[in-house]
Amino acid sequence: MRIGQLTSNFHPIGPLSQKAIGSHVAWLSNGLVDKGHDVHVFASSESETRAHLHAVSEALSTLNLSENVVRYYMLLNISHGYEFGKNNLDIIHSHFNLFTSYFSRISDIPTITSIHSPITDRIRPLLQYFKNERYVSFSLAQRKQAPELNWYANIYHGVDMNIFKFNPDPEDYFLYLGRITEDKGVHFAIEAARAAGVPLRIVGTSYPGEGYWQKHVEPHVDGVNVRYLGEANFERKIELFQGARALLFPTQVAEAFGYSMIEAMACGTPVIGFNNGSVPEIIQEGVSGFVVENAEQMTTAIGKIDQIDRLKVRKRAELYFSVEKMISGYEKVYKRILEDTAFHAHKKNKRLLKESVNEFVKKSGTA
Repeated sequence: MRIGQLTSNFHPIGPLSQKAIGSHVAWLSNGLVDKGHDVHVFASSESETRAHLHAVSEALSTLNLSENVVRYYMLLNISHGYEFGKNNLDIIHSHFNLFTSYFSRISDIPTITSIHSPITDRIRPLLQYFKNERYVSFSLAQRKQAPELNWYANIYHGVDMNIFKFNPDPEDYFLYLGRITEDKGVHFAIEAARAAGVPLRIVGTSYPGEGYWQKHVEPHVDGVNVRYLGEANFERKIELFQGARALLFPTQVAEAFGYSMIEAMACGTPVIGFNNGSVPEIIQEGVSGFVVENAEQMTTAIGKIDQIDRLKVRKRAELYFSVEKMISGYEKVYKRILEDTAFHAHKKNKRLLKESVNEFVKKSGTA
């Protein structure tokens, strides 16, 4: 198949990207290339991929541009994808929530869209207008955000098991890794770890301007029991996952997926997560971690973490969340879309032919 991967040119993509969407698109594109497909990626010029790279700009995040101009370059990237695709692609996979829908309706190239960001009230009315487009979800929980959309397939994210390697012997700490904001519930991780009397390491970007860091996190960071390690690059992130006894995931929002959960599980590290969004789909209770309702239950789960077999955690990750399984899922979906498109085109042609014959007979008077 000739496949276009259409993603934002705001950040570059690459297998070691710090942005989840960046590594996701890179792994998917590279894997499809390895399976013999002709893959074209539309992204920023610094992107790393084994597919054919098409770029109309450098990473927009590195340029001093106004918000409006940034949008124009994103639209130019999408326009270039569809222009190239007219004669060179069988299908386009969009990684924009909304923008490509304005193009896909007037293009003959079938498109499927992955929605990577939460569906907010700001874009919900517009998505309603495009509800019949094809969408792929990353969890069944994600579909609850907009059940009226045409959810064509559900494909879990996957990670490279050769990069996120199994570690059977963790160190003596628990880990929170993610954005340090109120909706991620970091203060609940701190509360649970302190109540359980276990060391907690916090890794991620803080946003002092929000006030959450100063009020709910910083007062508890003592450098011993609760340590803030700042941000971590890709390699350091893996080391931290491998060394942790468990990942604490106290999210306060309906997560569409939650990449850090499967990254931890790939290393054999169980996850203790709050029962929101995709969490109960990702964590198998008592096998790859525990699903809890509050900080008190998280404290109890911390005390039971040694009951979890880290090898079984890894095996579940290999079974459900490998990059190979993810790529195979998308490959099947692309084929199904093309088969559906061909079938409906055939039916339309038969209908038009029948109408033409009937019209000819009617005009010739030879009924």
